[in-house]
Amino acid sequence: MSSPHTDDTNWDPLGPSSAAGQALVILYPQNAAAKLAFSNVVDFLQEQDPISESIRSHYAKFIWYAEQQTSDVDVARLVHSQRDVSSSSPSSSNNSTLNPVDIWTGFYFLDPTIPPTNAFQGWAIGRLSRRHMALGQSVCDLLLTTSRTSLIARRHAFLSFSKETRMASVSLASGSLANVNNYPLTSVEKTAVCAHAENSIFFEDLRYSLDYTPYCYSNDGRKVLNTYLTRIHGDDQPTKEALLATPTPNRNSQTIGSYTITGANLIGMGSYGRVRPATGPNCAVVAIKTMEAKPDRLEFIQGKVDMVRFITTLLETSNQQNVLRCTEVMHMEGTNYHEFHMILQPFVDINLMRLPNVTHWTKLELILKDCLQGLAFLHAHNFVHTDIKPANIGLVNLQLSNASQEALADPPLRRLTAVILDIDSIIPIPSGYTTIPAMPGTNGTIGFHSPEQESSEFDGRTDVWALGVCFFRAMYNRLPWFINQSGNPWNRKNPQRVQEQSRFHEKYTEAISQIQDDKHAGRDALRDFLTAAFRFSSACIRGQTDQRPSSADCLISLIQKSDFIRSRDAKEEGRRAQPVVVERLKRPAEN
Repeated sequence: MSSPHTDDTNWDPLGPSSAAGQALVILYPQNAAAKLAFSNVVDFLQEQDPISESIRSHYAKFIWYAEQQTSDVDVARLVHSQRDVSSSSPSSSNNSTLNPVDIWTGFYFLDPTIPPTNAFQGWAIGRLSRRHMALGQSVCDLLLTTSRTSLIARRHAFLSFSKETRMASVSLASGSLANVNNYPLTSVEKTAVCAHAENSIFFEDLRYSLDYTPYCYSNDGRKVLNTYLTRIHGDDQPTKEALLATPTPNRNSQTIGSYTITGANLIGMGSYGRVRPATGPNCAVVAIKTMEAKPDRLEFIQGKVDMVRFITTLLETSNQQNVLRCTEVMHMEGTNYHEFHMILQPFVDINLMRLPNVTHWTKLELILKDCLQGLAFLHAHNFVHTDIKPANIGLVNLQLSNASQEALADPPLRRLTAVILDIDSIIPIPSGYTTIPAMPGTNGTIGFHSPEQESSEFDGRTDVWALGVCFFRAMYNRLPWFINQSGNPWNRKNPQRVQEQSRFHEKYTEAISQIQDDKHAGRDALRDFLTAAFRFSSACIRGQTDQRPSSADCLISLIQKSDFIRSRDAKEEGRRAQPVVVERLKRPAEN
């Protein structure tokens, strides 16, 4: 629809009084072909044919155009060249000899309060179908062209908003080609995200710019979008924490390869680099870990990257989901240092550090099971993490506001999942050996290290000890003991080692007593894990000097002792055995 008649030359087409005032994104024609096609669409909308009035009214809901036509040199040149081709008599294309061509200018817009024909698919983009028009049917929402000779299909593509990122996205319908920010769409299975403030989009030979509006950045605009997506997807949406990683794109966003950094802040610092949220061209939300290596550290960092790639191959082969994966590595050489950018999935919105101390025991069991599965996988392949701590245990699909509620007996589609993070801190057990020599004060966080990791030699069971410290904190809202570099009771070079060990045993006794005195219903399996995880040969409590079980043994024990875990596993197995149409289900995240 056109702008209202006004003498104000500064009238804002996106202002509150405009029909596009609540638009979240706009699609501007950019090249001459798109501008000419847009103008022809406006001519069609202005026709006075009562038979097609309802069809024209539908298309007019999603378009804004200026009140007056303007002359466009690029369009004039295009029209001139088309006439030359049709007449087979080439002539000069000098701008001064071109006859001016006046066109309608404007844009298409997406406003959730003016929904598309099929909200689940999004706003359909295509060309005019005279046959469907005769039947009183509109085959698309955003009419790009009225030309039958155009390469644009009757229903070429869909524009929608991703429920995972809240960003605009493009997918093919029956069209053969679309391109978003140089990312080609060649099949209906692909989707591209518009992760920039201004996005370049080709539909065949028509080029557009998709821009986010000021209203989209406002609180009101975000509320409108949330309401719209909730109406479509129900509770099947990311957590609030996950959505913080994908705010509406800004003009200063950084791009690394084909990925756009979306979060304003770091989401973490790993052992060897910084971690930031990003969006891939295919709508995937990822984390990018950037590691810098000076020439003297290049071989070491390259070795870390190669190890992470190898572990990812193992994870993918076994479909193991509880350890972070590296799906891509970009190596950028610099004059003074090299940068390695590792693309990590899944994106993790929160970690165990943020787990409320009122979290229900059923959710703690789910998290523990996932952690043990991830560690058991690593240990089975002779890898030791060495730095298990709350910050390195990621939690996906946990609604923090509902953490105190019992986990659903019937698993939701977005099930709570724990993921082992900081995978570049992993150390392989040398070939031909079963343990790794202790390196006191290195490779991790001392307060979570087992005694043997600091004093003698260790294997995967040191990760079990560290996991026990993590879950003691999660259950009792405190660390069982505090150890720092200067007060390390297990470092043989520490002159105060004897005194520090005495203090440790005192704290250790208090911790074991607190576990044994815990009478909370349902936490038996968790308590048994803690007491087993804290076994070591020099323990001062009877029974605690037995050998600490492996992660695999702890996992078996947890499943045997937890009725909830066994029941939940049985239901998940039953669901996997049945075909499920995921698209139409509305299931919440873990609550």
